[in-house]
Amino acid sequence: MNFADNWARVFVVITFLTFGEAQIIGGIIPNLIAFSLFLGAIGYFASTGKIAEMFGWRDKK
Repeated sequence: MNFADNWARVFVVITFLTFGEAQIIGGIIPNLIAFSLFLGAIGYFASTGKIAEMFGWRDKK
């Protein structure tokens, strides 16, 4: 067994522990919705604040 086989086994174990017994409706989907809202909030505040001025996305006052 070589190095790649060991990492393949680690990947399979982590994947099973993460998704093997997860409830799709009650676990993964609400977490994805909350994560997307979180990223959207970060994007909104980044595009309206000092970062937008720094990158030139809006005019400096």
